[in-house]
Amino acid sequence: MPTATDLVTDLPADFEVFGQAVDSSMADLLGGTAGQILAKNTNANMDFVWITNDVGDITEVTAGTGISGGGTSGAVTITNSMATEITAKADLIVGTGNAAFDNLPVGANGTVLTADSTVSPTGLKWATPSSYTLLTSGNLPTGANTVTISSLSQAYQDLVIEIYGVTFGTAAGYGVFTGGVAWGRNSGTILSADTSTGDACSQEYPRFVDKTWTTQSNNTMTIRVFNYTATYRRAYAFTGLVTDSSSVAWGTNCGGAINNATALSAITIQSIFGSSPNFTAGAYKIWGVK
Repeated sequence: MPTATDLVTDLPADFEVFGQAVDSSMADLLGGTAGQILAKNTNANMDFVWITNDVGDITEVTAGTGISGGGTSGAVTITNSMATEITAKADLIVGTGNAAFDNLPVGANGTVLTADSTVSPTGLKWATPSSYTLLTSGNLPTGANTVTISSLSQAYQDLVIEIYGVTFGTAAGYGVFTGGVAWGRNSGTILSADTSTGDACSQEYPRFVDKTWTTQSNNTMTIRVFNYTATYRRAYAFTGLVTDSSSVAWGTNCGGAINNATALSAITIQSIFGSSPNFTAGAYKIWGVK
């Protein structure tokens, strides 16, 4: 017969045979203290154990940098504060200090992200990148010795002029930049296999083709005028490469100043030397640089 402490699981079966043993494994369910919860102890049938309520439970959620919300009870909600800082397409999250951040809205089309420590609070800004825009291009006038390009846009920082493929109708000619511009005497070096002819840069005008190179067209000459719209004297830099009639390559590197205290709105390309030989070939391109 079951005793007072035995737990009967199948009363008819337990009483079917007098003296049959009674399953007492569920006795583990007895006892426990206030606040405890019943947990499985092993994989064995009916093997449980009483444990303290907070064992293995999260008792508090604390929000850190970039996270908001939290709590100690009930349904706890946390939010990604960096994500909620974004309010529009292409916004960026930028650090503003130690464990601090802010939203940087997207810039205008074509601008680039640029570091600028004077911008508060992000130290960044959207700026227009330095870029070349072709303002005009054309061929040197065959049979003439002068071409003037006028009405140049004043919307850029620097002006870059490239002359290439120049040949002359007669020997002993060279091309220069003239026409309404008071070019200051420039100085520089000319490098080649033969320097006995002197320095082509030590002239009043920046020259881009020199001596008797009437048939060679493997040349490129470029001049960059800085702050060309300014109303004060401005510096220019000149570089180039030409090949003479003996296939000697000459590299030119010069610099000087424009003495005019007015904005540069036109440029003249001219051949000068004795009879001012006419151009037989050549082209130019002019870029504005921001």
